[in-house]
Amino acid sequence: MTRIPPPPEPQAQHLPRVLGLFSAMTIVVGEVVGSGIFFKPEEVSRAIGGYPALILALWVACGVVNLFGALALAELSAMFPHEGGTYVFLRETYGRMWAFLWCWSEFWVIRTGAIAALAVYTTMSWQDLMQAAGIQITSGSWKWFRMAAAVSIIFALGAINFAGALWGGRVQNVMTSIKVAFVALLALLPFLAIRGPGAAREAFWPAQVDGTLLTSIGVALAAIMWAYDGWGNVTVVAEEVRDPERNVPRALVAGMLLIMVLYFGANLAYYLTLPSAQIAATFNPARAVCEKLLPGFGGNLLLAMLMVSLIGTLNGNILVGPRVLYAAARDFHFLSPFRQLHPRTRTPALAIGLVSGWSMLLVILADWSPGDTPLYQWLTNYCIFGGSIFYLSAVLAVFMLRIRQPSASRPYRAWGYPLTPAIFAVFYLFLLASMLWSRPQECFTGLALIAAGLVVYLLLSHRSKGS
Repeated sequence: MTRIPPPPEPQAQHLPRVLGLFSAMTIVVGEVVGSGIFFKPEEVSRAIGGYPALILALWVACGVVNLFGALALAELSAMFPHEGGTYVFLRETYGRMWAFLWCWSEFWVIRTGAIAALAVYTTMSWQDLMQAAGIQITSGSWKWFRMAAAVSIIFALGAINFAGALWGGRVQNVMTSIKVAFVALLALLPFLAIRGPGAAREAFWPAQVDGTLLTSIGVALAAIMWAYDGWGNVTVVAEEVRDPERNVPRALVAGMLLIMVLYFGANLAYYLTLPSAQIAATFNPARAVCEKLLPGFGGNLLLAMLMVSLIGTLNGNILVGPRVLYAAARDFHFLSPFRQLHPRTRTPALAIGLVSGWSMLLVILADWSPGDTPLYQWLTNYCIFGGSIFYLSAVLAVFMLRIRQPSASRPYRAWGYPLTPAIFAVFYLFLLASMLWSRPQECFTGLALIAAGLVVYLLLSHRSKGS
């Protein structure tokens, strides 16, 4: 397939390089370490039914797999240090149609749904803190409080990122530093305080592996991979990173190694402090650990740190999300307004406004969905499968470009190629098969969303040729 380059842009339209290596690392870490390490251990423990050593091994294995994926994207980001990340990799490898479908899914559901969910989860932690302080509000008032607070948080962070990537990067640096320090403290707590009953009273490893356990492992892996999701977002802002050919790969690798250490340490703390049965029955095991080891204030400390963690991840999504739309606007004339930069702040102001606005609308429309599941969560549940296909396609692009463009400049080459990206691909194929087997309705609904994007793409392409 012939590579289709983006239309040339005047130099003035290029985004300023204002993010250094540390900011790039905080985007990697801050986008991943959000709520997953606090909430997903419950789901993993419930699926496996004990066996702390097996669970810890699964967290490490998923970390290694994601590290291998990061190595592949590091090579691609060094080849194409442009705004857009996965969008650019897909366009350069598979053409504009596949890249458009990624942007379509990202904007309508994946990114904006994540922003809406993170904002609401932040206000829920705030609500828990207020109730712990004795502030009582009727249940109906809480609903309006959560909505207004979530919309306000998105608006405020959108305004900060509108003011410049430098300001968004500074917020990311502060929030990520705080959350990393807290997760490190959480990992050390069992060694600084009196241990509670935990892994010492349990079987560390299953005596035998059967079909039922393998199915359970598949469920656990999906939950763990969700907790690791987001490390590739730094590639989206590569054009705004200083010396991106070197700093983006460094940020990806160093950030993933730090995340693996933090995740292993936090899970070890859970199982050193609490029995598996309690972890499996506790929505937020981290809070239970803090309440046990820091009696009197540990639970509230966890809620405060969870708010910081969620705000950091939310800011990272608002920082990088509009850049995908901005990158697509460089390719498609009908999106041309979103390629314009604000004359003073040098940011894609309209793209930031549209992504923030749709995210706020998803919060407001949260109750317009089947059952008790909020609209944004219902939508994102149905597109995880489709989104995973795009992630896999991006990593497979390393193989295709090595074959198609062997002499192309590669400032960084993926360590362990072809083994490391192959391991990532095999693992992801297993994950996709598990999702299709266990959640066929969600998977096919996600594919339907992509199909709707394909119809839009074909109609717009036909219209462009006819004009």
